[in-house]
Amino acid sequence: MRKELVTEIAELQQVHNELTKVAAAGNETVLSGPLSFEASADGYSPITECFEIELSIPDIYPKHLPRVRETGGKIDSDYDHVYKDGTLCLAVPIEERRVFLEQPSLLGFINKLVIPYLFGYCHWKIYGAHPFEESEHGTEGIVRHYLDTLGLADEVAALTVVSFLYEHGYRGHHPCPCGSGEKLRKCHGNALRHLHEQHTDITLKNDFLSVLDVCMPKIKSGELVIPKPLSMQVLRLLRRMEQ
Repeated sequence: MRKELVTEIAELQQVHNELTKVAAAGNETVLSGPLSFEASADGYSPITECFEIELSIPDIYPKHLPRVRETGGKIDSDYDHVYKDGTLCLAVPIEERRVFLEQPSLLGFINKLVIPYLFGYCHWKIYGAHPFEESEHGTEGIVRHYLDTLGLADEVAALTVVSFLYEHGYRGHHPCPCGSGEKLRKCHGNALRHLHEQHTDITLKNDFLSVLDVCMPKIKSGELVIPKPLSMQVLRLLRRMEQ
């Protein structure tokens, strides 16, 4: 186990001292145990709860963030915010990474992502509503994040932006990929710079594929039409992945 990871686990256990089980599992380190918390939303009584969790930390952490499972059976299996493999959908991946970077450590990951998720579930079970704004899930949620965050018109605009970032990164002197005709730095410059800083090569590739996955059925049906330069760019990026 890397020295940095040992230090982060020790820091986490000083605060959440019941997360005591540590085991190696293939290319991951698995940390597990009870996670207790108390939290409240405005106008509601505090909620005190404890969940059994399993935190799978990949060897390439923090490039890849941990996956989390609730192992005590408290979370309903049909709850919307659980992936098919049983891991918890803490947020849209790029939003998850943005929050993580506010306190980039395992302790920050637990405090800013896992506990709010568990609290949100408890609040939903008790009051029938989430205390935070809900996001769509999976690939649709990723597209929606780009549309809402950048104020884009449609999925084609989202594909244009994520393709630009994936191929070029941040280039302030280029035309803004939103299609406004302005230079990037004078249009969506700050927003795209922040997105680029939050992404890794892996997360950007995943977002590109997710947005493309949403667009393809609509392109094939004729519901969406993409301009030829974007089509050529997408093909170029797909070929690059095969190399």
